[in-house]
Amino acid sequence: MKGFKEKNPKLCWLARQPDSFNSRIALLIPQFNEGQNNKHFRERLKYFHNLTKSLKGQVDVILIDDGSTDGSLTIIQKYVREHPDAFYAVSVTPNMNKVGALYATALAINQEFVILSDFDTDMHDLDLLIDNISFLENNETLMGSYFRMLPFEGRGSLFLFQQLEYSLARSCYKFYKSPGCVPVMPGAGCIYKREILIRIYQQHSGLRSGEDREATLLGLKMDYTACYFEKVLTLTRPPLTFNSLLKQRTRWNLGYIEAFAKENQFYRTEMRKGSVIGIKTIADILRVIFVLVLPLAIVGASAINIWFGPMVLLGSYLSSVFWSVNAMLISPKESVEFRHKRLFALLSYPIIKITLDYITWFGAILEFIRNVRNNRYDYTPSADRVPTTNQQTIATARTPKPTRNNEEVEELT
Repeated sequence: MKGFKEKNPKLCWLARQPDSFNSRIALLIPQFNEGQNNKHFRERLKYFHNLTKSLKGQVDVILIDDGSTDGSLTIIQKYVREHPDAFYAVSVTPNMNKVGALYATALAINQEFVILSDFDTDMHDLDLLIDNISFLENNETLMGSYFRMLPFEGRGSLFLFQQLEYSLARSCYKFYKSPGCVPVMPGAGCIYKREILIRIYQQHSGLRSGEDREATLLGLKMDYTACYFEKVLTLTRPPLTFNSLLKQRTRWNLGYIEAFAKENQFYRTEMRKGSVIGIKTIADILRVIFVLVLPLAIVGASAINIWFGPMVLLGSYLSSVFWSVNAMLISPKESVEFRHKRLFALLSYPIIKITLDYITWFGAILEFIRNVRNNRYDYTPSADRVPTTNQQTIATARTPKPTRNNEEVEELT
């Protein structure tokens, strides 16, 4: 991982030392400077505490502080000391842009499977995953699975827009089922085999904006597959103001551009083959070009004839509505959460989507150009090593291939 060796990360377990873990599955939740809202932060710690109790002996919940500077680490330390039966907590310093902290923690544990989630994400029905974990064990080519993700705790047109947007994305999952691929396994809700995740992170750029997209692509490049496990529900808290939504989508789009730049050979190969990922990539490129060119097309059409501009705008709007309706019909169950507001969501979706995409893709492209000029990107392979820990290397007694795990750690040391 780029920058991992140079930063020389140090990993320190807080309060209790995990001399041996209790289960085959670890749930990793990274957090960085989430303690600005003290009340909400403590509520989240209580949520993970309760989650730990409900999954005792089945899933080890591990909260990762990624070099926070807002005092949240102190709050976590105090909480785990006052509640010995709470989750495991670990500190990784300095800040490793999330993916580095996950990598360091994945190296320090011995579970067979790793669930990735976010600090503000709730997870439901993990017991169904535990009961069906054999589908991962028995398929050597399967790197992991992604869960059903829903926005929750919101209201208003922006929240409804994101509900529809997420549902349309989930409706398209059926096209990825047969080839066993997906453009991105969301970092807020998925499970990986730990050995595979470590190999993926070894080749990761370490960039934060699109870390989950890049990790997915690296797994696909290794000829692994992924599948949709819709029985597990992940509830994410989406941005509820237009400004915060702009920032989120600009970061997501920048991550897409960065992943495309790093893995451009893979993308080009997939497009030439006409694979599902290749077709999706071509569609994304055409969509971005269309959105960026649309204002100029409207102005140019209006210059020819005063009615041509509105006709172009109306045609774009109706095309977006038509696509949304068809995507919704592919899997109607994915929109049941807002079934009474479907019509309004469909009619307002194109206006918000086109506006949002134009601003955020334009901003992401400009930021990418600035980063290139500042020589921020370096995709050449670099040697990595295991981060310094405050304890002995954890035994891999519950890992199916312990010899292989030990060899990987030795190679990185």
